Amino acid sequence: MSDQPAARACTPGACSTEAVAEYYAARVAEYDAAAGYQDPGAEQRRASVKTRFRATLRGLDVLEIACGTGYWTAVIAAAARSVVAVDLEPAMVTAAEQRLSAFANVRCVVADAYSLDGLAGPFNAAFAHWWWSHVPKSRLRPFLTTLHTKLRPGAVVLFADQLPYAGEARRRDEEGNTLEMRTLQNGAGFEIVKNFPTQPELVHVLRGIARAVVYRTFTDEGRWTVTYNTR
Repeated sequence: MSDQPAARACTPGACSTEAVAEYYAARVAEYDAAAGYQDPGAEQRRASVKTRFRATLRGLDVLEIACGTGYWTAVIAAAARSVVAVDLEPAMVTAAEQRLSAFANVRCVVADAYSLDGLAGPFNAAFAHWWWSHVPKSRLRPFLTTLHTKLRPGAVVLFADQLPYAGEARRRDEEGNTLEMRTLQNGAGFEIVKNFPTQPELVHVLRGIARAVVYRTFTDEGRWTVTYNTR
């Protein structure tokens, strides 16, 4: 008998999306530690990242997708005029509300990023950190189309995610998504979508729905960003 934890296997489409949601729902209590948000050294290294994000979103009304426990919400809220931060997992939203209790310009909402039901908008900015990589390729364009319906023409959009890294078990599904094995502290295993898009792939997905697209990589941070304005 294998000692490996049983995995929640993904297939393209809905199953892939559900696996990501299930994984983060199970990871709420350990999320901040696993993400490095409790590491003083990592906190210092993120100073320049925070400065860039705040400069991009300063003075804007931001819709944040997949806010998690609200770490990056707090970062951008220090500069934005307002932030509506959404996440599918109610426990994540509760954690975010606790972290953000001192911010009068932030509202946290339970919402599905793929439908954004109940969010009136329009916002003049959108932001997501570590979200794009979890969207199955077949759902990227529909997700962006839905997101843009909540934004004003010319709105500023900022996505940030991870460059490829080593150390995780991965495979490809039939759609071409990268699936990565994640294991929680209790040994529970989840196989989730974790794509690493190239610049041409990003530009292709945004063709016709975005302008002034700027893609940047920060190898010392293990991060890429893309900013653009909605049409």
